[in-house]
Amino acid sequence: MPTDQLHHSGMLVADIERSAAFYIEALDARYLFRPAVNEGAGAQYVLGGDDDVAFTFCYLGFRTGAVEIMQFLSGAPDWAKDPVRGRLPHFALVVDDVDETTRRVVAAGGSTLWPEPIDWGGAKVMYVADPDGNPIELFDVGLEEIVSRTLDLFPASAP
Repeated sequence: MPTDQLHHSGMLVADIERSAAFYIEALDARYLFRPAVNEGAGAQYVLGGDDDVAFTFCYLGFRTGAVEIMQFLSGAPDWAKDPVRGRLPHFALVVDDVDETTRRVVAAGGSTLWPEPIDWGGAKVMYVADPDGNPIELFDVGLEEIVSRTLDLFPASAP
């Protein structure tokens, strides 16, 4: 069976309630699965960490696809104690209006990673971040259009 779609992206957050509110307010997400706690051997198997590891997680959906946000409650593994924040990894969303969505991101406690949106072959693109610094790329056109416009800019990359 071929791969069908990107299922979801997972992100570490410091406060799951604050982060869920951000995604709902700024990016029109909705709960697909409200926060639940995973602890003990199951939690250690999934994310590693100490014997007392526990985390809370939930799924937030968009028109298509979702994000899974996770907050460690105890026993976090070393990789989660000092996460590296940058522009990678990230996930991207298609929004109706990049400028308005950027405004909503900032108003809801997020930040901008670029000074302003750029034009990418006629599409508007902007990097923003959630309150924990997780990067999100915003587009005003779908993936197929971005690929087409990217191939126009880099024709030697055609498959």
